[in-house]
Amino acid sequence: MSLDPPKVLLEQSFLLALTDPMHEHHQTAVASYLELLDQYEREAVLLVAVSDHLRPWQPGRRHGVLAPVDVLHVGRQHRRVARRMVAEPDFDVALSLTMCEREKVQRIATFDDRFRSYAVACMPD
Repeated sequence: MSLDPPKVLLEQSFLLALTDPMHEHHQTAVASYLELLDQYEREAVLLVAVSDHLRPWQPGRRHGVLAPVDVLHVGRQHRRVARRMVAEPDFDVALSLTMCEREKVQRIATFDDRFRSYAVACMPD
């Protein structure tokens, strides 16, 4: 049994909605993120994101809204597995799914409906 709380992956579409005030899902992303932050502060969850998807926010990320988010570092082996994923042709989706499997992430914050066809819990509803 692990002492670490379960991880929640902040997927690329969620990160974009959260950080862009003009995005159509911004308000929903902010409300969901505030709930996740509450859970994070109670040590009920860990917030994670794929390193490739955090790249646009890398400068200054440690002091901004994404400061509580831990990085899932992508290695060559992860890219190789994602490229070979037949069930999901989109590389970014495949990479997120690969990292979820490798890191035992079972919950994803996303606005990309493609994730709903996989064995992970998606939020927001």
